[in-house]
Amino acid sequence: MKIIQITDLHLGCDKDYSTFDVNTYQSARMIVNHIAELHKDLDALVISGDISDDATKESYSNLLDITDKIDTDIYLMPGNHDSVKEIKECASSNKVNSELYFTHGNWIYFMFNTKKDNSPNGVLKENEIEIFRDMLSKNKDKYFMVFLHHHPVEIGSPTMDKMIIENANILLDLIQQNKLIRGVSWGHIHNVFETGLNNAKLFSTPSTCYQSKPKSETFVIDNEEKPGYRIIYFSSNGDLETEVIRMS
Repeated sequence: MKIIQITDLHLGCDKDYSTFDVNTYQSARMIVNHIAELHKDLDALVISGDISDDATKESYSNLLDITDKIDTDIYLMPGNHDSVKEIKECASSNKVNSELYFTHGNWIYFMFNTKKDNSPNGVLKENEIEIFRDMLSKNKDKYFMVFLHHHPVEIGSPTMDKMIIENANILLDLIQQNKLIRGVSWGHIHNVFETGLNNAKLFSTPSTCYQSKPKSETFVIDNEEKPGYRIIYFSSNGDLETEVIRMS
C-alpha cells in the first residue's frame, strides 16, 4: 500500500490568491502534477487539512481542478481554516470523499477531524475517539495509521505549540497501550518533525505552499525550504516506511 499525504494548501477563491508571497494554487498544482506523473502506482491521496485559506466554495472547486489528474481515491480532512460543510460538498464526487476511515488489506487508516470551532487549536471529538477505541478492540488482526491536521505532541515552537491538540493525551495514551497503532501523521506546522512512541512513528508533512522555520520562538517563514509532500509505504507485516519529497 502506498499513500501520499499533502497538507496545508491554503487555497483561495481566486487562482491568483497569494499568501506570504506564494501563489498557493500554482504551488499546489505543481506538487499534485508531480505526484500524478511520478506516482502512478499510488493507492490513495490524503489531504490533511487547511485545504482552503478562506473557506469558500470556490477554493474547494480549485482543489478539484488541481487534483483532476489523480487517478485514485482522495481523502479530505478539515483543518482550522476549513469549512466542514464545504469539504463534505466537495467530497461528493466519485473519487473524493471525507470518510472517517478506510481499510486496505490488514491496515485501517483513521482520519480524525481535529478542527475546533472558532479556534486555531486542535481537539479530538469524543464520538470519533469512541469509534477509534471500538475499532482497536474489534480489530486485533489489523494495524492502524492515524492522520490528523493538528500536531499531537509538542514540536519545540512556542507559538505553534499553543495550537496543539488540546486533549492529545487521549490519543497518546492509546498509542502507549496498543502496539497495533504504527503511525501518526499530521500537517498544520508547515515543516517536518519526526519522533516515535511505543510501536508508532510520529511525523508531520510539509505544506504545499510556504514553510515555517522549525523550533522558532514565533512563526517565521523559511524561505530556503521548498514545498513538499510525504510518501508512506505500508507492509502487511505492520511495518511502514516514509520519506518526504521536496520540490527543487
